[in-house]
Amino acid sequence: MRRAPEAAREEILLAAEAALQDVDPSALTVELLMERTGMTRSSFYHYFKSLDEVAIALFERIEAEVSGAVDDWLSVDGVVPDADPRAATVEYLTRMFEVWRRHATLMRAMEHAAGRSGAAYEQWRGRVVDGYIARTADFIRAQVAAGRSRVSDPEAIASALILMNVAVATDQALRDEPASPEKLGATVGTIWNATLYGN
Repeated sequence: MRRAPEAAREEILLAAEAALQDVDPSALTVELLMERTGMTRSSFYHYFKSLDEVAIALFERIEAEVSGAVDDWLSVDGVVPDADPRAATVEYLTRMFEVWRRHATLMRAMEHAAGRSGAAYEQWRGRVVDGYIARTADFIRAQVAAGRSRVSDPEAIASALILMNVAVATDQALRDEPASPEKLGATVGTIWNATLYGN
């Protein structure tokens, strides 16, 4: 059965997402993946160089959902109109953890790929983490300009906060019984709020 290139690539990604519900990321192979699509092993390499690229492509989907969950918060002026900045922090971080919770299996696959491949880690770091660090630094500068925050080094604080978010989300994805997004949002939000706005 012939498929258009984009349709074939999408089918491989959907098969990978489904397969990761059934098997550990370390057990996923190209053969197993392609059995689910009905395509040949050589077809896989026409669209992806490795399983790590599949993991990165899947994680980019999560990143798009996370963006949808937090874009209003990280907007140009840094605060949703008429919102209490501290409450907004908790609300939007909770939304972010809800997305990551829905995609815990993909988080595990990305963690596995990043740990196994320096190239996968660099792509993920460059495409996702560094982008959120830059957006958060802009958000912090907006808070400072509005007189809500006294942070003196937005880039360093943004880096620490985003890396904390990633570490918490990854840790939770690897747990059999992760904490609720509400609890994570409140806990991590407390740290964000204390850092940005003081006690």
